[in-house]
Amino acid sequence: MYCVYCETPPPRRTKEILTGTWDKESYPHATLATYNCRPGYIKLGRVIFECRNGVWHHLHPYVECRNKPCGHPGDIQFGSFELTAGTEFVFGARVQYKCDEGYQMLSQRNFRECQADGWSNELPHCEVSKCLPVNAPENGKIVATGVYEANQEFSFGQVVQFECNKDYKLSGSKEIHCSADGNWNAAVPTCIVITCVPPRLNNGNLMTPVKVYRENERLQFTCNAGYTFGERSDAECTEYGWSPKPFCKEIRCDPPTVTNGTYHPKKKVFRELEAIRVECNQGFHFEMGNRDRRAECTKNGWLPIPRCILRPCDYPHIENGALTEYYEYYKERAFPAQLGVGIYYRCLDGYVSEREERWPLIRCTKVGWSPAPKCLKKCSPGYLENGRFLSSYWNTYKEGDEISYVCSTHNLETRVTCTKNGWSPTPTCTSTSKERSCSIELLFFTHPCLLYIL
Repeated sequence: MYCVYCETPPPRRTKEILTGTWDKESYPHATLATYNCRPGYIKLGRVIFECRNGVWHHLHPYVECRNKPCGHPGDIQFGSFELTAGTEFVFGARVQYKCDEGYQMLSQRNFRECQADGWSNELPHCEVSKCLPVNAPENGKIVATGVYEANQEFSFGQVVQFECNKDYKLSGSKEIHCSADGNWNAAVPTCIVITCVPPRLNNGNLMTPVKVYRENERLQFTCNAGYTFGERSDAECTEYGWSPKPFCKEIRCDPPTVTNGTYHPKKKVFRELEAIRVECNQGFHFEMGNRDRRAECTKNGWLPIPRCILRPCDYPHIENGALTEYYEYYKERAFPAQLGVGIYYRCLDGYVSEREERWPLIRCTKVGWSPAPKCLKKCSPGYLENGRFLSSYWNTYKEGDEISYVCSTHNLETRVTCTKNGWSPTPTCTSTSKERSCSIELLFFTHPCLLYIL
C-alpha cells in the first residue's frame, strides 16, 4: 500500500511546545509528535499529532494546554480591585487596585499580573488622606470634633468649626472639612467687628439715624402714606445684619375670592382705603351683616372679610341628591331649620356622598349646613376594549379619584380622573391588527402559503 509522507514538521502551537528533534525534510505515515505545555499553562491530557497521508492530524482535538490558575489575587483594606485583562484569575490575567474615597495608595504599583509562578508584586496598601494643621483666626477660636491639639493633622472627613469672640463675626465659612484629596475644602475664615450701616429705606424714613450701629443696637423707622412696614417698625443690628430686614411695602390687596357671590368694582389690584361692594347669591348673605355689604382694603387685608354664607338654615338644594321623604314632603313647614337640627339626605343612583355613606347627616350651624351636602359622580372601570384597567372590575370611584389603564398594544400606563361627566379623558385603546388580503390574478388563487390553479 502506498503512503504519502508529511513534507513539513509538526505544526507550531501557541500554548504547547514540540518535544524531540524535527529537522528532516519529510516524515513517514503514522509518525507521532508529542507536545508539552509552555510555561504558564497546564496539561489536561496528552497532546499528540500523527502524520496521516501527508497531513498532521490532532489525535485528541479536545485536549490542549489550559492557562494555569493563580487563585484569588487578594483583597486590600480601604480599597478594591477590578479585572482589567482576562476573565478569570489564570495565566495572563491582570487586576488593578484602587483606594476608596478619602484614601491614597502608598505602593508604587497598583496592579498584579498572573504569571507562570503566581501573582506578581505585593498587595498594594491604602492609607487615609491627611490635611495639614490649621490655626485659629485672630479674635476667634477653633471648635474641632473630638480632642483637638495644636499642629495636629486631620483625616479625611474630619470637620473643623470656628467661632469668633464677643462683638466679632465670621467672614468666610463657619466650618471646613478635610477633602478626599488631602486639602481643606475652604480657607480659614477671619473674625471682624460686628457693625451695621444705616439701611436704604425706600418709601420711609429713619427716625434717629447714625453713621454706624454696633451689635444689639436698634433703629426705628416710619413709612410714607399708603405704605406699611414689612414685619416690624424697628430692627436690631446682629452679626447677620439687620433683623428683621427693615423695608416699607405698598398697602395692596389682591382681588378677593367670594364664594357663593361676587363683588364690584373688578380690579387687578386694590390700594389702601379702596372699597368693594359684595353681592351674594340667592340663599346666601354677607357674613358681617352690614347693610351696604362693603369691605375695605387696609394694611391688614380686606376688612371685613368679604364672605357669603348660607342663611341658617334654609332648605338645602342638593344637586343629584334629596332629603328623606319626610323633609321633602314637609319642607315648607320644616324650613328654615333651627340651629342644632340634624337631617339626613341621600344621593341619587350613580352618585355618592364624600364619605360614601348611605344616609349622610348634616346639621344646622351658625354658618349654615355642616358639612355641606354633596353628591359626587360615581365611576366604575367597566369593560375596556383592547385594554384593561389596573383595578378590579367591581370597584367604584367618585369624583376626583384617579385610576390607570393599559392597552393591549403597549404596556404604558394612562391615568384618567373621575369627573361629573364620567372618566376624563375617555379611556380608549385602538386595535393595530391588520387584515390579510387575497387576490385572484390570471386564474391563480394566491395565499401566503398555498397556490391553487383554477
